[in-house]
Amino acid sequence: MNQVVPVARILELVWDGDPPPRARQALQGHVAELRRQLSDSPLAILWDDLGYELRGAPEAVDALEFRRLVALAARTTEDEQAVALIRRGLGLWRGSALMGVAEGELRRTLGVELEAARVLAVEAWADRALRLGSGGDAVATLEEAVRADGLRESLVGALVRCLHQEGRQSEALEVYHQARRRLRDELGVIPGTQLQAAFATVVACSEHEAAGAAHSRSQSLAPTAPPVPEGAASTPVLTQLPRLPGGLVGRDRESRWLDRECGPGHEGAGLALITGPAGAGKTVLAVRWAYAVAGQFPDGQLFVDLHGFGPQEPVDAHAVLGHFLRALGVPDEHIPEDPVSRAGCFRTITQDMRLLIVLDNAPSAEDVRDLLPAGPGCSTVVTSRSQLGDLVVMEGAAPLTLGTLPLPEALELIARLAGTERVRAEPEMARRLAELCDCMPLALRIAAARLAARPRWTISALVDELEDERLRLGMLQTIGDSGVIAALASTRGQLTPEAGRLLALLAIHPGGEIDGPAAAALLDCEEAAARKALDVLVAYHLVSEARPGRFARHDLVRLYCADLLASEITVCHRRQSRARLLDHYIAVTAQAASFTHASKSAPGSPSARTSTVKVRFHDRQGAVDWYQCEEAAILALIRMAAEDGEPDRAWRLADNCINLHLGRAAPGAWLDCAAAGLSAAKHSDDTYALMRMHYAVGSALKARGRWEEAQSEVENALACASSLPAGEDRLRCRMALGLIRADLNNLDEAIRCIEQALDESRELGHVGAQALALSNLSYLLLAAGQPAAALDRARQATAQLPSRSSSVTSLAALLNEIEALNCLGEVAKAEERLAEAIGRCRARGHRDYEATAELWYAELLERAGKESEAHPHRAAAAELSAGRGKGWKAERASAAISLWSCENR
Repeated sequence: MNQVVPVARILELVWDGDPPPRARQALQGHVAELRRQLSDSPLAILWDDLGYELRGAPEAVDALEFRRLVALAARTTEDEQAVALIRRGLGLWRGSALMGVAEGELRRTLGVELEAARVLAVEAWADRALRLGSGGDAVATLEEAVRADGLRESLVGALVRCLHQEGRQSEALEVYHQARRRLRDELGVIPGTQLQAAFATVVACSEHEAAGAAHSRSQSLAPTAPPVPEGAASTPVLTQLPRLPGGLVGRDRESRWLDRECGPGHEGAGLALITGPAGAGKTVLAVRWAYAVAGQFPDGQLFVDLHGFGPQEPVDAHAVLGHFLRALGVPDEHIPEDPVSRAGCFRTITQDMRLLIVLDNAPSAEDVRDLLPAGPGCSTVVTSRSQLGDLVVMEGAAPLTLGTLPLPEALELIARLAGTERVRAEPEMARRLAELCDCMPLALRIAAARLAARPRWTISALVDELEDERLRLGMLQTIGDSGVIAALASTRGQLTPEAGRLLALLAIHPGGEIDGPAAAALLDCEEAAARKALDVLVAYHLVSEARPGRFARHDLVRLYCADLLASEITVCHRRQSRARLLDHYIAVTAQAASFTHASKSAPGSPSARTSTVKVRFHDRQGAVDWYQCEEAAILALIRMAAEDGEPDRAWRLADNCINLHLGRAAPGAWLDCAAAGLSAAKHSDDTYALMRMHYAVGSALKARGRWEEAQSEVENALACASSLPAGEDRLRCRMALGLIRADLNNLDEAIRCIEQALDESRELGHVGAQALALSNLSYLLLAAGQPAAALDRARQATAQLPSRSSSVTSLAALLNEIEALNCLGEVAKAEERLAEAIGRCRARGHRDYEATAELWYAELLERAGKESEAHPHRAAAAELSAGRGKGWKAERASAAISLWSCENR
């Protein structure tokens, strides 16, 4: 303006550096047309030897006047005056800059510059209008500008704020989400601070209004950030994940599970709940997976440690929401104080985002619920030592329980931290080290770190120290007092009082598992209350429900329980709890034994005590199954009671277990139990106790085929019984002695012994003992080759008992009768009785007698030439006898099965 422009420059601009041959003549024609159109204006086009000049007042040129008005508005402090100036300037525009001018340098430079100035003016208008509360006036112009440049975040942000100020909240949110999608899809970035702030302002104000706490329009919608210059770098992706520790191993299956539940395109709620005991590696798994998939969540990753378990106070969800909202670009002044509004603001902001959130160490479902994003493209991983059942039920979380590492992965972790060569040099010791650490990642890391810090140590040296249970937990601590004890202690701090007390009292129970009734005995409460305490321990992964109703602990937890018992439970209360536990087992074993034998448990005060909880068995098999689960614990309790000055309870518990061993495999366990009871009885100064336990040891030795030792023990039992009033126990000892002498091939002495027992039982009027003596006599007479006499005694025994009784005595008499019939050639009657015997033995659950009946049935069929019918019975006999030692039934059945199979190939 008012200066000469050389012709060459004009030719270059008009024809973009490539003028045609007659360009000057064409230019003169264009200038002539322009002079004609400007004839009535204050502008004139002049020529001199150098070129052309546009002469006149600058305000007569729209572009120059626009620039002047906008510059004047920028200098004024009065918003109303500034808005008026900007609107006048924008009113000068009648289309896009240089509209009608061909594409070229002129449009690329001056055209772009003018359009940029126009956009800045529109933004400046919106900024001033918002302060005046009249942002709605700028909406139409802003919409036109956004349609032309929808990737300019400052422009979109201004439109979002102005729409909201006009009360068009849904349109404001839609404008934001459209811009956000374009930025993600076209540029691969997320909205910058200014656009996020505009969006957050809308959301926050909406939440305030919903809660009845709205501010005035002009106050709530003040500009929140200075304009972002065109071309400024995009906001980096939000990443708040903590540093990932080294030495990570395994958990591939769990990572694939997280891919399914929380990866992009997940079908569920996008909410994964990882629970497990302290030190299982929950946080490491969650963070490692989050790093692996971070690129698939372009809006970033949020992380917070909620401090649910530890010395620090749990982090308030309200405070976490404030932290998250600030990270997502919401200014402090626009973060609602009201908890409901703040949670709603977070949900609205995340509605259209692809965000990954890790909520670590959560204390409860309630502390997590408000932190869950609303968008279907978001995923959340929660970790906790508690099961957080409400999160699964109410929020649809997919649960994963993280247990210990598989042994190969535990060894790999040791190798990574302590050195591969050390593990290769001592593979067995490395496996033992992993076992002593329960294959728990935290314990493994501490143990391996000890080795790494002591290069001259061997793994076996560390194992030797950890084998000492008094030292193990202390060895698995760090100098900073973090480690297994600290982790378990922080978990215990969350327990209910009853669960915390039970955790300590579990140290009294010597078994690997405990059930609800035994826990109730320890706590001195009803079973329902004990089960509730156990459920709390399960929820916090201090025990696990290994089988329905049975709860197990890892070794490190067991040692921690022992520490708690010593430090928190007085000696007096320990003794009381131990006594209740023993009385419970005495009562329950007595009930279980009543299903396996007709004889009663020993009388006396401890047996008269009743358990605090009744365990009900429906049949013999249920009683046997229970005892098999409890056998090791009961043996330990017997020994513990004897060592703690409770011999009376010890031998009575052992005595109750005698009948529970009858007809079962593993006579070694029977002998261990009886021997422990005898050791306790010797400290009781009780002749009756000695008689019962000598008898028990003799019976167990007989079952193992150690006849001479068995005879000595039963003779001791009979000697004790002889100093006591005549009764059932003396009869039992005498009959046992007779059967042992038969095993020693002294049949005459054996028969005399049993006949003496029969006479004594008749004198006492004891019908059951008479039946047992008659059945035993039948057995001995068969061995002596007197089948007719044996048949008579067997039928006399059966007559003494209820019809079709399933007692052990009844079954033994029936089998003796069958063998006698077979020996006498009455095969048809024997076959008929065998079918009955098999059914009754099976109903009773007496596998030994059932095996005998099956074997005899097979032999009877084979003698009749019915080998194919015999085979199933012989196979059943072999199966029933399997694992019961090399007795004649098992050998006879197995040998015949092999022979039959060879003959019928």
